[in-house]
Amino acid sequence: MKTYQQVVETFQSASNAHLAINSFAEGALDYLDASSQDIKYPYIFLRPLTSNGIVLDANGVSGERTLTFELYSLDIPKLSDASPLKIKSDTEQYIYDIIAWFNLGDNQRSEYLTLQNITPVDEAFNDRAYGWVAVVNYTDSYYLDFCNYPKL
Repeated sequence: MKTYQQVVETFQSASNAHLAINSFAEGALDYLDASSQDIKYPYIFLRPLTSNGIVLDANGVSGERTLTFELYSLDIPKLSDASPLKIKSDTEQYIYDIIAWFNLGDNQRSEYLTLQNITPVDEAFNDRAYGWVAVVNYTDSYYLDFCNYPKL
């Protein structure tokens, strides 16, 4: 099982591997708004929502941990007459590309993403940003043993 920091770094790796995505950040929504002037678009923002903790199987040894995130994919028009429709089309695809990177990538991983829903975004941050916010579940396998005991 990965630590929360490692999970975020995995999302960042997926974003960095994408040729069209220019920046990535994680945090609360007020951070998204406060940092909007420094963003290089297209932009992926990861907002943590919930976790059900570790759900063990009947033997109480192995199981899964699921973390739920909002995954924002945003861009702004490069030209004043650029179409928000094209931006929404592209930013939706970026979300599916990140899901594919997790689930079908070349690395053998125990984690995977599932999509709960996806909603269009039209927000006025520093500029008018268009895109999508997806609610995704990040699931990773877990094996309980003494070696996993937290090191303080």
